[in-house]
Amino acid sequence: MVDTLLSNQLTLGPRVKEFEDAFASWVGAPYACMVNSGSSANLLAVAVACNPERKVHLRTGDEVLVPAVSWSTSVYPLMQSGLKPVFVDCDPRTMNIDPTDMRRKITKATRGVVLVHVLGNSCPMEKCMDVCREHGLVVIEDTCESLGSLVKIHGASPKYLGTLGDFGTFSFYYSHHLTTGEGGMVVCNTLEDYNLIRCLRAHGWSRHRLDVKECDARSPEIDSRFNFVNVGYNLRPLEVQAAMGLVQLKDLQRSNQQRRSNFTLIRDKIYNDPRCQSQLRIFEPAEGTDAAWFGLACLLDASLAHQKSEYLAYLSANAIENRPVISGNFARQPVLKLYGIHVDPHELPGAEVIHNQGFFIGSHNQPIASESVDYLVEVLLSFPFRPQEKVLVTGASGLAGTAVQRYVAKLLQGLDESLSPKVRSFVSKASFSFVGSSHADLRDLEQCQKLFREVKP
Repeated sequence: MVDTLLSNQLTLGPRVKEFEDAFASWVGAPYACMVNSGSSANLLAVAVACNPERKVHLRTGDEVLVPAVSWSTSVYPLMQSGLKPVFVDCDPRTMNIDPTDMRRKITKATRGVVLVHVLGNSCPMEKCMDVCREHGLVVIEDTCESLGSLVKIHGASPKYLGTLGDFGTFSFYYSHHLTTGEGGMVVCNTLEDYNLIRCLRAHGWSRHRLDVKECDARSPEIDSRFNFVNVGYNLRPLEVQAAMGLVQLKDLQRSNQQRRSNFTLIRDKIYNDPRCQSQLRIFEPAEGTDAAWFGLACLLDASLAHQKSEYLAYLSANAIENRPVISGNFARQPVLKLYGIHVDPHELPGAEVIHNQGFFIGSHNQPIASESVDYLVEVLLSFPFRPQEKVLVTGASGLAGTAVQRYVAKLLQGLDESLSPKVRSFVSKASFSFVGSSHADLRDLEQCQKLFREVKP
C-alpha cells in the first residue's frame, strides 16, 4: 500500500486490474470489475442488465423480484432503471428469500430477480435457480454480506455465492468480510457483460472495453481517447483501495474460517445455557450452505416482540452492539410511498417476523476470548423477559364482545378474586385485541387471513 501511495498512479490503474484478476480467480468467476462501493456494484449490474447493447436485456416496466428483507441499494437501482420491484417474502429461519413465495409472485411481466444473501447465509439456491431457469430470469446475486460463503446445488461441487447468477455483486465496506475502506466488485460470466460493465463504470467511453479497437473504428472522426459509445457513470475505485484488497484477499480464508468458528462458539454457548428456553432463536444455514457468517442473527420469541426496543437498548447499554436485520421489512420503508410503490407489509408475514422480532450482532474475524463470549451470553440471557401472549377477540362490537371487553378490563384491574393464580397470571401478561365487523368480515377467508397476519394472535 505504501508503494502505491508513493507512486504517481492514484486513480484506477494496474493495481485495480491485479486485484480484479486475483478476486475473479479466488471466487471462481470468469470476469471481475472493481467499483467504489457495493451499492455501485448493484447499480452497475442492474444498469448492464437493462442496457440495449445487451442481447437479452430488461426493459422499462419489467418486474424484478427482490426479497422484502434487503438493503436499500438492492432495491433502488431497479427503481432508478424504470423497473418494477416486486417484494418476495422471506423465511424467518434463514432470513433469506422464500422460494415458494418467489414462484407465487411470478407474472407474465417478471424478467429478473435480485437474490440477496443475508448476513453470510445463502438464499435457497437450488430451488431459486430452478425457478429462474424455468422462467428465463436474469439473476443478480447481491453478495455484499456473504463473500466466501459456499453453496452446493444438485449434487455439484460447492460454488461461492455470487457466481451462480448472471451477475454477482460484492461490498468491501470496512465491516465486511474483505475491506478496502469503501469499495465493491461485480463479477459476470460473459465477455458481452464484462465489456458493458467496464464501459458503464467509467463514463461510457470505449477505452476500457476489450473491443476498444472495433468501437473506435466505427467512429474515426471521434478522438479515440474520448469516444463515448454508451451511457455511463463514474464508479471507479482508487489504486490504494485495490492495494488494500490484495492484502486482505490473502487473509480471507483464515478470516472467514474464524467467523465460522466464532458463530458456532457463541450459538452453542447460548443454546447450552440452562437459562435459554425459547427467548432467542438463532438463524439457520440454508440447505447446502457453508456460510461465512457476517453476523449472528436472532429472533426474539413472538411473546417477547413487545420488548424488542427495550431489549436492544439494554444490549447497547451493556456494550453489545446490535443492528436490525439489514433494513427489516423494506415494504415498511417510507421511501416506497414517495415513489408511488404501495405494498402492504402484512402481506409479507415472514419479513414481518424478522422486522418485529429480529436483530443481529457481529461475528468477528479474530479469535474472541472466552471471557468475552461468557459476558456476551450473560448479557443476552439476563434481561428481564416478560412474555406477553396476544389474544384476539372477535365480535367486539356486539353485545357479547362488549361484555367480554368489560370483563377483561375487570380482570386486568384484579377485581375478580375467584380466578386461579394461573389464569390471573395469564391475563396480566396478555395483550388483548378486540375487533369487530369494521375490521374484517369473518365470512371472508382472505379478510380473516389478513386479520391474523396483522394481529398474530
